[in-house]
Amino acid sequence: MKIKFGTSGWRGIIADDFTFENVRYVTQAIAEHLKERGETENGVIVARDPRFMSERFAAVIAEVLTGNGIKVYMPENPTPTPVLSWVILNRSLDGGVNVTASHNPPEYSGVKFNPSSGGPALPDVTKSIEKKIALVMNGEIEVKTMPLKEAASEGLFEIIDPLDEYYEKIRKTVDLERIKQAGITVVADLMYSAAIGYLDPIIKEIAAEYEIFHDYRDPYFGGGRPEPDESRMRMIGETVKDRKWKIGLAVDGDSDRFGVVDDEGDFVKPNEVIALLADHLYRNKGMKGPVARSIATSHAVDRVAKEFGEDVMETPVGFKFLGPLLMQKGAIIAGEESGGLSIKDHTPEKDGILADLLVLEMIAYEGKDLSEIRKDFRERYGEFFNTRIDLEVESNTERDELVNKFRYIGEEFAGFKILRRDEIDGVRYFLDAPDTWLLARPSGTEPLVRVYIESTDQKAFRSLINAVKRMLR
Repeated sequence: MKIKFGTSGWRGIIADDFTFENVRYVTQAIAEHLKERGETENGVIVARDPRFMSERFAAVIAEVLTGNGIKVYMPENPTPTPVLSWVILNRSLDGGVNVTASHNPPEYSGVKFNPSSGGPALPDVTKSIEKKIALVMNGEIEVKTMPLKEAASEGLFEIIDPLDEYYEKIRKTVDLERIKQAGITVVADLMYSAAIGYLDPIIKEIAAEYEIFHDYRDPYFGGGRPEPDESRMRMIGETVKDRKWKIGLAVDGDSDRFGVVDDEGDFVKPNEVIALLADHLYRNKGMKGPVARSIATSHAVDRVAKEFGEDVMETPVGFKFLGPLLMQKGAIIAGEESGGLSIKDHTPEKDGILADLLVLEMIAYEGKDLSEIRKDFRERYGEFFNTRIDLEVESNTERDELVNKFRYIGEEFAGFKILRRDEIDGVRYFLDAPDTWLLARPSGTEPLVRVYIESTDQKAFRSLINAVKRMLR
Protein backbone atom coordinates (compact mmCIF):
# COMPACT_ATOMS: atom_id res chain seq x y z
CA MET A 1 0.00 0.00 0.00
CA LYS A 2 1.21 3.50 -0.87
CA ILE A 3 0.04 6.47 1.21
CA LYS A 4 -0.40 9.64 -0.84
CA PHE A 5 -1.37 13.19 0.01
CA GLY A 6 -4.11 14.60 -2.23
CA THR A 7 -5.41 18.15 -2.62
CA SER A 8 -5.76 18.48 1.14
CA GLY A 9 -3.81 15.82 3.01
CA TRP A 10 -4.17 12.03 3.23
CA ARG A 11 -7.64 10.55 3.55
CA GLY A 12 -8.75 6.96 3.91
CA ILE A 13 -11.57 4.73 5.10
CA ILE A 14 -11.50 4.04 8.83
CA ALA A 15 -10.35 0.47 9.68
CA ASP A 16 -9.49 -0.16 6.03
CA ASP A 17 -6.46 1.95 5.14
CA PHE A 18 -6.96 4.58 7.84
CA THR A 19 -5.59 2.57 10.77
CA PHE A 20 -3.57 3.37 13.89
CA GLU A 21 -0.54 1.75 12.31
CA ASN A 22 -0.74 3.86 9.16
CA VAL A 23 -1.39 7.01 11.18
CA ARG A 24 1.81 6.30 13.12
CA TYR A 25 3.72 5.87 9.84
CA VAL A 26 2.41 9.19 8.50
CA THR A 27 3.14 11.03 11.74
CA GLN A 28 6.69 9.67 11.98
CA ALA A 29 7.25 10.92 8.41
CA ILE A 30 5.93 14.37 9.40
CA ALA A 31 8.29 14.35 12.39
CA GLU A 32 11.22 13.43 10.12
CA HIS A 33 10.26 16.27 7.78
CA LEU A 34 10.19 18.78 10.65
CA LYS A 35 13.51 17.54 12.04
CA GLU A 36 15.13 17.68 8.59
CA ARG A 37 14.10 21.31 8.27
CA GLY A 38 15.15 22.18 11.80
CA GLU A 39 11.59 23.16 12.71
CA THR A 40 11.07 21.50 16.07
CA GLU A 41 11.75 24.23 18.63
CA ASN A 42 8.33 25.89 18.78
CA GLY A 43 6.05 22.88 18.83
CA VAL A 44 3.05 21.68 16.83
CA ILE A 45 -0.71 21.87 17.37
CA VAL A 46 -2.58 18.58 16.97
CA ALA A 47 -6.32 19.03 16.42
CA ARG A 48 -9.26 16.95 15.19
CA ASP A 49 -12.77 17.11 13.79
CA PRO A 50 -15.72 15.19 15.40
CA ARG A 51 -15.35 12.01 13.35
CA PHE A 52 -15.36 8.50 14.80
CA MET A 53 -12.33 7.82 17.03
CA SER A 54 -10.79 11.19 16.13
CA GLU A 55 -9.65 11.80 19.70
CA ARG A 56 -7.79 8.49 19.76
CA PHE A 57 -6.17 9.08 16.37
CA ALA A 58 -5.11 12.55 17.58
CA ALA A 59 -3.60 10.99 20.71
CA VAL A 60 -1.62 8.53 18.58
CA ILE A 61 -0.27 11.45 16.52
CA ALA A 62 0.70 13.27 19.72
CA GLU A 63 2.45 10.15 21.06
CA VAL A 64 4.61 9.92 17.94
CA LEU A 65 5.46 13.63 17.78
CA THR A 66 6.40 13.81 21.45
CA GLY A 67 8.37 10.57 21.01
CA ASN A 68 10.45 12.53 18.53
CA GLY A 69 11.01 15.35 21.01
CA ILE A 70 8.45 17.70 19.41
CA LYS A 71 6.13 19.54 21.80
CA VAL A 72 2.41 19.10 21.14
CA TYR A 73 -0.34 21.58 21.94
CA MET A 74 -3.71 19.84 21.79
CA PRO A 75 -7.19 21.39 22.05
CA GLU A 76 -9.44 19.28 24.26
CA ASN A 77 -12.43 19.47 21.89
CA PRO A 78 -12.92 19.21 18.10
CA THR A 79 -11.35 22.25 16.48
CA PRO A 80 -12.08 23.99 13.15
CA THR A 81 -9.29 23.82 10.58
CA PRO A 82 -9.07 27.65 10.37
CA VAL A 83 -8.58 27.81 14.14
CA LEU A 84 -5.64 25.41 13.87
CA SER A 85 -4.22 27.66 11.15
CA TRP A 86 -4.56 30.79 13.28
CA VAL A 87 -2.98 29.12 16.35
CA ILE A 88 0.06 28.18 14.22
CA LEU A 89 0.48 31.84 13.20
CA ASN A 90 -0.48 33.43 16.50
CA ARG A 91 1.87 31.23 18.56
CA SER A 92 4.61 30.99 15.88
CA LEU A 93 4.43 27.20 15.93
CA ASP A 94 6.34 24.89 13.62
CA GLY A 95 3.10 23.52 12.16
CA GLY A 96 -0.11 21.68 12.82
CA VAL A 97 -1.49 18.19 12.28
CA ASN A 98 -5.24 17.79 11.93
CA VAL A 99 -7.29 14.59 12.08
CA THR A 100 -9.98 15.42 9.53
CA ALA A 101 -11.60 14.25 6.33
CA SER A 102 -13.38 17.59 5.90
CA HIS A 103 -16.61 17.07 3.91
CA ASN A 104 -16.04 13.37 3.07
CA PRO A 105 -18.62 10.75 4.14
CA PRO A 106 -18.49 9.55 7.78
CA GLU A 107 -16.56 6.34 7.04
CA TYR A 108 -13.55 8.48 6.09
CA SER A 109 -10.91 10.09 8.27
CA GLY A 110 -7.69 11.84 7.34
CA VAL A 111 -4.47 13.52 8.36
CA LYS A 112 -3.69 17.03 7.18
CA PHE A 113 -0.40 18.84 7.78
CA ASN A 114 -0.06 22.63 7.89
CA PRO A 115 3.50 23.99 8.04
CA SER A 116 4.59 27.10 9.96
CA SER A 117 2.98 29.34 7.29
CA GLY A 118 -0.40 28.28 8.69
CA GLY A 119 -1.72 27.28 5.27
CA PRO A 120 -2.03 23.84 3.70
CA ALA A 121 1.24 22.14 2.78
CA LEU A 122 2.51 22.78 -0.75
CA PRO A 123 3.40 19.88 -3.09
CA ASP A 124 7.13 20.01 -2.31
CA VAL A 125 6.32 19.44 1.37
CA THR A 126 3.80 16.64 0.81
CA LYS A 127 6.15 14.89 -1.63
CA SER A 128 8.91 15.06 0.98
CA ILE A 129 6.55 13.54 3.57
CA GLU A 130 5.37 10.84 1.14
CA LYS A 131 8.97 9.74 0.50
CA LYS A 132 9.57 9.51 4.23
CA ILE A 133 6.34 7.52 4.73
CA ALA A 134 7.71 4.88 2.34
CA LEU A 135 10.96 4.69 4.35
CA VAL A 136 9.03 4.29 7.60
CA MET A 137 6.78 1.60 6.14
CA ASN A 138 9.83 -0.26 4.82
CA GLY A 139 11.37 -0.25 8.30
CA GLU A 140 14.22 2.08 7.33
CA ILE A 141 13.01 4.67 9.85
CA GLU A 142 11.81 3.63 13.30
CA VAL A 143 8.49 4.88 14.68
CA LYS A 144 9.15 6.55 18.04
CA THR A 145 6.40 7.05 20.61
CA MET A 146 5.98 8.42 24.13
CA PRO A 147 3.00 7.96 26.48
CA LEU A 148 1.23 11.31 26.85
CA LYS A 149 1.46 11.27 30.66
CA GLU A 150 5.22 10.99 30.37
CA ALA A 151 5.27 13.66 27.63
CA ALA A 152 3.27 16.03 29.85
CA SER A 153 5.64 15.48 32.77
CA GLU A 154 8.58 16.35 30.48
CA GLY A 155 6.88 19.51 29.17
CA LEU A 156 6.24 18.02 25.73
CA PHE A 157 2.43 17.85 25.88
CA GLU A 158 -0.06 20.57 26.81
CA ILE A 159 -3.86 20.82 26.56
CA ILE A 160 -4.98 24.24 25.25
CA ASP A 161 -8.21 26.12 24.52
CA PRO A 162 -7.74 28.24 21.37
CA LEU A 163 -11.25 29.73 21.43
CA ASP A 164 -10.38 33.18 22.81
CA GLU A 165 -7.42 33.79 20.52
CA TYR A 166 -9.51 32.88 17.46
CA TYR A 167 -12.38 35.10 18.64
CA GLU A 168 -9.98 37.99 19.09
CA LYS A 169 -8.86 37.55 15.48
CA ILE A 170 -12.46 37.38 14.19
CA ARG A 171 -13.41 40.56 16.07
CA LYS A 172 -10.55 42.40 14.39
CA THR A 173 -11.53 41.09 10.96
CA VAL A 174 -15.35 41.32 10.94
CA ASP A 175 -17.49 44.21 12.23
CA LEU A 176 -19.60 42.15 14.63
CA GLU A 177 -21.11 45.23 16.28
CA ARG A 178 -22.41 46.50 12.93
CA ILE A 179 -23.99 43.10 12.29
CA LYS A 180 -25.62 43.17 15.72
CA GLN A 181 -27.09 46.62 15.08
CA ALA A 182 -28.51 45.47 11.72
CA GLY A 183 -31.00 43.14 13.43
CA ILE A 184 -30.45 40.15 11.17
CA THR A 185 -32.39 36.92 11.81
CA VAL A 186 -30.29 33.81 11.22
CA VAL A 187 -30.79 30.07 10.76
CA ALA A 188 -27.51 28.16 11.15
CA ASP A 189 -26.72 24.50 10.51
CA LEU A 190 -23.51 23.42 12.26
CA MET A 191 -23.76 19.99 10.54
CA TYR A 192 -22.38 18.23 13.66
CA SER A 193 -19.06 19.88 12.78
CA ALA A 194 -15.96 21.20 14.47
CA ALA A 195 -17.64 24.64 14.48
CA ILE A 196 -19.70 23.61 17.52
CA GLY A 197 -18.68 25.96 20.32
CA TYR A 198 -17.12 28.38 17.83
CA LEU A 199 -19.76 29.60 15.37
CA ASP A 200 -22.87 29.18 17.51
CA PRO A 201 -21.80 31.55 20.36
CA ILE A 202 -21.06 34.29 17.81
CA ILE A 203 -24.43 33.79 16.10
CA LYS A 204 -26.17 33.99 19.47
CA GLU A 205 -24.31 37.22 20.24
CA ILE A 206 -24.96 39.11 16.98
CA ALA A 207 -28.26 37.79 15.56
CA ALA A 208 -31.59 39.47 16.35
CA GLU A 209 -33.16 36.00 16.41
CA TYR A 210 -31.56 32.65 15.68
CA GLU A 211 -32.24 28.96 15.21
CA ILE A 212 -29.29 26.56 15.34
CA PHE A 213 -29.44 23.00 14.06
CA HIS A 214 -27.16 19.98 14.63
CA ASP A 215 -25.02 21.60 17.30
CA TYR A 216 -23.98 18.31 18.91
CA ARG A 217 -21.56 15.56 18.03
CA ASP A 218 -22.68 12.78 15.70
CA PRO A 219 -19.81 10.88 14.02
CA TYR A 220 -22.30 9.71 11.35
CA PHE A 221 -23.25 13.32 10.52
CA GLY A 222 -26.93 12.43 10.53
CA GLY A 223 -26.35 9.64 8.03
CA GLY A 224 -24.92 11.85 5.28
CA ARG A 225 -21.80 13.76 4.47
CA PRO A 226 -21.09 17.06 6.25
CA GLU A 227 -21.03 19.24 3.14
CA PRO A 228 -23.12 22.44 2.89
CA ASP A 229 -24.05 21.96 -0.77
CA GLU A 230 -27.40 22.75 -2.35
CA SER A 231 -29.12 19.49 -1.42
CA ARG A 232 -28.03 19.62 2.22
CA MET A 233 -28.95 23.31 2.55
CA ARG A 234 -32.53 22.71 1.36
CA MET A 235 -33.94 22.25 4.87
CA ILE A 236 -32.27 25.47 6.01
CA GLY A 237 -33.71 27.29 2.99
CA GLU A 238 -37.20 26.06 3.79
CA THR A 239 -36.85 27.18 7.41
CA VAL A 240 -35.65 30.65 6.39
CA LYS A 241 -38.50 31.02 3.91
CA ASP A 242 -41.20 29.75 6.29
CA ARG A 243 -40.12 32.11 9.06
CA LYS A 244 -39.46 35.02 6.72
CA TRP A 245 -36.00 35.37 8.24
CA LYS A 246 -32.98 36.93 6.55
CA ILE A 247 -30.39 34.22 5.98
CA GLY A 248 -29.30 30.62 6.43
CA LEU A 249 -25.67 29.66 7.08
CA ALA A 250 -23.69 26.44 7.40
CA VAL A 251 -20.19 24.95 7.51
CA ASP A 252 -18.73 21.55 6.63
CA GLY A 253 -17.21 18.89 8.88
CA ASP A 254 -13.98 20.71 9.73
CA SER A 255 -15.54 24.17 9.21
CA ASP A 256 -13.29 25.36 6.42
CA ARG A 257 -16.16 25.45 3.88
CA PHE A 258 -19.29 27.61 3.96
CA GLY A 259 -22.91 27.35 2.82
CA VAL A 260 -25.40 30.19 2.34
CA VAL A 261 -29.12 30.50 1.53
CA ASP A 262 -30.72 33.91 1.04
CA ASP A 263 -33.90 35.41 2.53
CA GLU A 264 -36.03 33.72 -0.15
CA GLY A 265 -34.61 30.33 0.82
CA ASP A 266 -32.52 30.03 -2.35
CA PHE A 267 -29.08 28.44 -2.24
CA VAL A 268 -26.28 30.87 -3.11
CA LYS A 269 -23.49 29.04 -4.90
CA PRO A 270 -20.00 29.54 -3.47
CA ASN A 271 -18.95 30.98 -6.84
CA GLU A 272 -21.47 33.78 -6.34
CA VAL A 273 -20.63 34.31 -2.66
CA ILE A 274 -16.95 34.82 -3.53
CA ALA A 275 -17.81 37.47 -6.13
CA LEU A 276 -20.33 39.19 -3.82
CA LEU A 277 -17.80 39.37 -1.00
CA ALA A 278 -15.06 40.67 -3.30
CA ASP A 279 -17.40 43.50 -4.29
CA HIS A 280 -18.19 44.11 -0.59
CA LEU A 281 -14.52 44.26 0.40
CA TYR A 282 -13.68 46.69 -2.41
CA ARG A 283 -16.74 48.92 -2.26
CA ASN A 284 -17.81 48.91 1.39
CA LYS A 285 -14.52 48.34 3.19
CA GLY A 286 -12.17 50.11 0.78
CA MET A 287 -9.72 47.23 0.49
CA LYS A 288 -7.17 47.30 -2.32
CA GLY A 289 -5.33 44.49 -4.06
CA PRO A 290 -5.91 41.66 -6.54
CA VAL A 291 -8.29 38.72 -6.17
CA ALA A 292 -7.18 35.09 -6.29
CA ARG A 293 -9.21 32.09 -7.40
CA SER A 294 -8.68 28.50 -8.45
CA ILE A 295 -8.90 27.41 -12.07
CA ALA A 296 -12.30 25.80 -11.34
CA THR A 297 -13.85 28.95 -9.85
CA SER A 298 -16.26 31.31 -11.61
CA HIS A 299 -14.88 34.28 -13.52
CA ALA A 300 -17.55 36.49 -11.96
CA VAL A 301 -14.94 37.59 -9.43
CA ASP A 302 -12.69 38.59 -12.36
CA ARG A 303 -15.32 41.06 -13.50
CA VAL A 304 -15.49 42.56 -10.01
CA ALA A 305 -11.71 42.98 -9.86
CA LYS A 306 -11.71 44.62 -13.29
CA GLU A 307 -14.37 47.10 -12.16
CA PHE A 308 -12.04 48.24 -9.37
CA GLY A 309 -8.92 48.24 -11.55
CA GLU A 310 -7.39 45.21 -9.87
CA ASP A 311 -5.77 42.03 -11.22
CA VAL A 312 -6.82 38.38 -10.99
CA MET A 313 -4.45 35.58 -9.96
CA GLU A 314 -5.39 32.03 -11.00
CA THR A 315 -4.08 28.81 -9.44
CA PRO A 316 -4.61 25.05 -9.72
CA VAL A 317 -7.33 23.63 -7.47
CA GLY A 318 -6.37 23.50 -3.78
CA PHE A 319 -6.19 26.23 -1.17
CA LYS A 320 -2.52 25.41 -0.69
CA PHE A 321 -1.93 27.40 -3.89
CA LEU A 322 -4.26 30.26 -2.91
CA GLY A 323 -3.10 30.85 0.67
CA PRO A 324 0.36 32.19 -0.26
CA LEU A 325 -1.26 34.79 -2.54
CA LEU A 326 -3.07 36.25 0.48
CA MET A 327 0.15 36.45 2.49
CA GLN A 328 2.71 37.32 -0.18
CA LYS A 329 0.83 39.04 -3.02
CA GLY A 330 -1.71 41.10 -1.08
CA ALA A 331 -4.82 39.43 -2.50
CA ILE A 332 -7.91 40.83 -0.76
CA ILE A 333 -9.80 37.56 -1.17
CA ALA A 334 -8.93 34.04 -2.27
CA GLY A 335 -11.70 31.62 -3.08
CA GLU A 336 -12.59 28.32 -4.69
CA GLU A 337 -15.90 27.05 -6.02
CA SER A 338 -16.03 24.16 -3.55
CA GLY A 339 -16.89 26.61 -0.78
CA GLY A 340 -13.60 27.83 0.63
CA LEU A 341 -12.31 31.36 1.05
CA SER A 342 -10.16 33.58 3.20
CA ILE A 343 -9.23 37.24 3.03
CA LYS A 344 -6.28 39.54 3.41
CA ASP A 345 -4.79 39.82 6.92
CA HIS A 346 -6.63 36.71 8.13
CA THR A 347 -5.09 33.23 7.63
CA PRO A 348 -3.81 31.45 4.50
CA GLU A 349 -6.33 28.67 5.14
CA LYS A 350 -9.97 28.62 4.06
CA ASP A 351 -12.37 29.58 6.84
CA GLY A 352 -16.07 28.74 6.68
CA ILE A 353 -16.83 30.59 9.92
CA LEU A 354 -15.24 33.76 8.57
CA ALA A 355 -17.10 33.43 5.25
CA ASP A 356 -20.48 33.12 7.00
CA LEU A 357 -19.78 36.16 9.15
CA LEU A 358 -18.59 38.21 6.16
CA VAL A 359 -21.92 37.54 4.44
CA LEU A 360 -23.69 38.91 7.52
CA GLU A 361 -21.36 41.91 7.50
CA MET A 362 -22.17 42.56 3.83
CA ILE A 363 -25.91 42.53 4.58
CA ALA A 364 -25.33 44.93 7.48
CA TYR A 365 -23.33 47.35 5.32
CA GLU A 366 -25.80 47.22 2.42
CA GLY A 367 -28.91 47.52 4.57
CA LYS A 368 -30.65 45.18 2.11
CA ASP A 369 -31.81 41.59 1.99
CA LEU A 370 -29.35 39.18 0.41
CA SER A 371 -31.76 38.45 -2.48
CA GLU A 372 -31.75 42.17 -3.31
CA ILE A 373 -27.94 42.37 -3.04
CA ARG A 374 -27.73 39.47 -5.50
CA LYS A 375 -30.08 41.24 -7.90
CA ASP A 376 -28.04 44.46 -7.70
CA PHE A 377 -24.89 42.48 -8.42
CA ARG A 378 -26.36 40.91 -11.55
CA GLU A 379 -27.47 44.32 -12.80
CA ARG A 380 -23.96 45.71 -12.37
CA TYR A 381 -21.88 42.74 -13.51
CA GLY A 382 -24.18 40.47 -15.51
CA GLU A 383 -25.25 36.92 -14.75
CA PHE A 384 -22.90 33.93 -14.70
CA PHE A 385 -24.31 30.44 -15.21
CA ASN A 386 -22.12 27.68 -13.80
CA THR A 387 -22.30 24.15 -12.51
CA ARG A 388 -20.16 21.19 -11.47
CA ILE A 389 -20.91 17.61 -12.51
CA ASP A 390 -19.35 14.91 -10.28
CA LEU A 391 -18.68 11.56 -11.95
CA GLU A 392 -17.88 8.61 -9.66
CA VAL A 393 -15.12 6.21 -10.74
CA GLU A 394 -14.09 2.78 -9.45
CA SER A 395 -10.37 2.93 -10.22
CA ASN A 396 -7.50 5.16 -11.30
CA THR A 397 -7.68 3.56 -14.74
CA GLU A 398 -11.34 4.51 -15.12
CA ARG A 399 -10.53 8.02 -13.87
CA ASP A 400 -7.75 8.46 -16.43
CA GLU A 401 -9.91 7.09 -19.25
CA LEU A 402 -12.66 9.54 -18.35
CA VAL A 403 -10.33 12.54 -18.29
CA ASN A 404 -8.89 11.40 -21.65
CA LYS A 405 -12.37 11.55 -23.16
CA PHE A 406 -12.22 15.29 -22.56
CA ARG A 407 -8.60 15.55 -23.61
CA TYR A 408 -9.36 14.47 -27.19
CA ILE A 409 -12.62 16.13 -28.21
CA GLY A 410 -11.43 17.76 -31.44
CA GLU A 411 -11.71 21.37 -32.58
CA GLU A 412 -15.26 22.07 -31.42
CA PHE A 413 -17.64 21.03 -28.68
CA ALA A 414 -21.43 21.40 -28.36
CA GLY A 415 -21.38 23.31 -31.65
CA PHE A 416 -18.89 25.91 -30.40
CA LYS A 417 -15.40 26.39 -31.74
CA ILE A 418 -12.60 25.75 -29.25
CA LEU A 419 -10.55 28.94 -29.00
CA ARG A 420 -7.81 27.55 -26.76
CA ARG A 421 -7.07 24.80 -24.28
CA ASP A 422 -4.68 24.21 -21.39
CA GLU A 423 -3.77 21.54 -18.86
CA ILE A 424 -2.87 23.66 -15.84
CA ASP A 425 -5.01 21.32 -13.72
CA GLY A 426 -7.01 18.78 -15.69
CA VAL A 427 -8.16 19.75 -19.20
CA ARG A 428 -9.74 23.16 -19.82
CA TYR A 429 -11.32 24.62 -22.96
CA PHE A 430 -12.34 28.18 -23.77
CA LEU A 431 -15.15 28.20 -26.31
CA ASP A 432 -16.48 30.62 -28.91
CA ALA A 433 -19.37 31.87 -26.78
CA PRO A 434 -19.50 34.73 -24.21
CA ASP A 435 -17.28 34.01 -21.18
CA THR A 436 -17.63 30.27 -21.77
CA TRP A 437 -15.29 27.53 -20.57
CA LEU A 438 -15.25 23.87 -19.59
CA LEU A 439 -12.86 22.03 -17.25
CA ALA A 440 -12.50 18.30 -16.50
CA ARG A 441 -10.18 17.20 -13.70
CA PRO A 442 -9.82 14.32 -11.23
CA SER A 443 -10.72 15.12 -7.63
CA GLY A 444 -7.80 15.22 -5.22
CA THR A 445 -9.93 14.11 -2.26
CA GLU A 446 -12.46 11.57 -3.58
CA PRO A 447 -12.81 8.90 -6.34
CA LEU A 448 -14.42 11.36 -8.75
CA VAL A 449 -13.86 13.21 -12.00
CA ARG A 450 -15.30 16.70 -11.78
CA VAL A 451 -16.55 18.63 -14.82
CA TYR A 452 -17.00 22.39 -14.47
CA ILE A 453 -18.99 24.50 -16.94
CA GLU A 454 -19.53 28.27 -17.05
CA SER A 455 -21.00 30.79 -19.47
CA THR A 456 -22.72 34.18 -19.39
CA ASP A 457 -24.95 32.88 -22.20
CA GLN A 458 -27.67 30.64 -20.77
CA LYS A 459 -28.33 28.90 -24.09
CA ALA A 460 -24.62 28.07 -24.50
CA PHE A 461 -24.52 26.89 -20.89
CA ARG A 462 -27.40 24.45 -21.45
CA SER A 463 -25.85 23.22 -24.69
CA LEU A 464 -22.59 22.41 -22.91
CA ILE A 465 -24.35 20.50 -20.13
CA ASN A 466 -26.28 18.42 -22.67
CA ALA A 467 -23.14 17.76 -24.71
CA VAL A 468 -21.26 16.53 -21.63
CA LYS A 469 -24.13 14.21 -20.72
CA ARG A 470 -24.27 12.81 -24.26
CA MET A 471 -20.54 12.25 -24.25
CA LEU A 472 -20.68 10.25 -21.03
CA ARG A 473 -23.55 7.93 -21.97
